[in-house]
Amino acid sequence: MAMLMWAVGFPSGEILLETWGAISLLSVRMLLAVGLLMVFWIVAEGMPTVLAAPWGRGLTVGGIGFGFGAILLLVGQKMSDPVTPAIVAAMMPIAGASIEVVLDKRKLHLQLLGGIVLAMLGGLLATGVRLSNGIFGLGALFCLLAIFLFAWATRKTIRDFQTISSLGQTTVTLVGAMVITLFVHGSFLVLGFGETEIGNMDSKHIMLLLIFSLPAIAISQLLWIWAAGRLGILMASLHMNAVPFYVMLIVVMFLGDPWGWDQAIGGVLVATGVLLAQAPGPKKAVP
Repeated sequence: MAMLMWAVGFPSGEILLETWGAISLLSVRMLLAVGLLMVFWIVAEGMPTVLAAPWGRGLTVGGIGFGFGAILLLVGQKMSDPVTPAIVAAMMPIAGASIEVVLDKRKLHLQLLGGIVLAMLGGLLATGVRLSNGIFGLGALFCLLAIFLFAWATRKTIRDFQTISSLGQTTVTLVGAMVITLFVHGSFLVLGFGETEIGNMDSKHIMLLLIFSLPAIAISQLLWIWAAGRLGILMASLHMNAVPFYVMLIVVMFLGDPWGWDQAIGGVLVATGVLLAQAPGPKKAVP
């Protein structure tokens, strides 16, 4: 459900970016998402709980992982091409596996490795890109760093903030991401950089902006943190590679685009990889 909600934002974002600057759109998206989550959190758990949350650590983790991560991904795409971030994003299971192996001493058995490989192949096929089409320079490095930052921040969120609910974890860290985004936005305005244009604000674009911000980031991130806390970052990250398949379904159903068999086959491969990885591992011999 988290990945389906996230996928809803891609068609909306593509239309919005025709008139909006990327940094300004990211700032408004964060403001709307954090506003919704904060209202939910206060209503659900009360102001004393909100004030008692670990704000210092939450702002740091969210700012570095989700804030700088989103900006690095954007800068990396600008420095390379649209293909490279799609290829790097398909490597999210590798990032999740690396984080758990290095920090949690996780053991990777053959069945789990097979699931990771299938999910990666499915993600690459579903994006419709080929490794030979990417430009693997500094931009690709920024995109790769963004993916690892996102995986790291997810792990820190579910590990370090267990005293608060998933709603609190999501809100605290997204506030950190919002602070970094607004700081970068302000710096761009002062220095006269681009990507700060405010786009169309008619009823159609406002509706798209709400879709791009509320289900696609606020609800999606809440579901992601909740699920990753129960599955682990590695298992949860496998599901990310199904996003291009969900995007294809959305544009087929609502925009009348043709059915894409590459995305469909890629989605099947990702689902197979997820099922294989989440199946019970080999049993240890009992003495």
